Amino acid sequence: MNYIELINQFWRIRRYKPLTAYEADLYYYLMQECNNRKWLNPFNLSTNLICAELGIARKTLSDLRNRLKQKGLIDFVEGQKNKSNAVYKLIYVTEGNIQGNELGNIQGNHLNTKHKLNNIPPNPQQGEIGFPSEKPKRGRKPKVEFIPPTIEEVQSYFQSSGLPAWEIQAEKFFNHWNSQGWKKGTGAKITNWDSLANNWILTEKEKGEKDARSNGNLGSLPEQPAYGED
Repeated sequence: MNYIELINQFWRIRRYKPLTAYEADLYYYLMQECNNRKWLNPFNLSTNLICAELGIARKTLSDLRNRLKQKGLIDFVEGQKNKSNAVYKLIYVTEGNIQGNELGNIQGNHLNTKHKLNNIPPNPQQGEIGFPSEKPKRGRKPKVEFIPPTIEEVQSYFQSSGLPAWEIQAEKFFNHWNSQGWKKGTGAKITNWDSLANNWILTEKEKGEKDARSNGNLGSLPEQPAYGED
């Protein structure tokens, strides 16, 4: 694992899961910190230091790293106040897995890595802490917390769809689901906003094609002679 491999992976994932400038900033910062430690991975890092370096609040940092974790780029364990720093791990998906099933393996590799991290021992020479040992419960799948997208993420997704007036449709989509609290009509929480966006885009494209056919049929009707003409 090196800079080039991580950067290439970053852009592959970004094609399917748009990232904000703040998310990219945090990810590249973590890469630099890992490099400074001669690619020791995982590594611990002070939350106060990250906030000071990037000029962000603790709440913002918490949201950003949860988004990066959800997108399969990092994993982390929260530190204990005044006792230990948070531990971060940069996740790298091998090229073979990507060719087999790019999106599915990004998520699968992220979940498998989470279990492997439990067996990492402390490293007293580097001052690093290991991940807590915890036996996974049988019959339960790890839950990934859904984080609602920002308007910028939705706009970026719609822009790449080729949909006419994508800016207007992106705003309509965001406002609609945001007003619903990102819940379905049954009250169930949304787990994947990308699929909702795809359905929205396909529906709008079908409407546009239908309108185009209707306008074309009307334009092909023969002209009716005016009253009083021969």
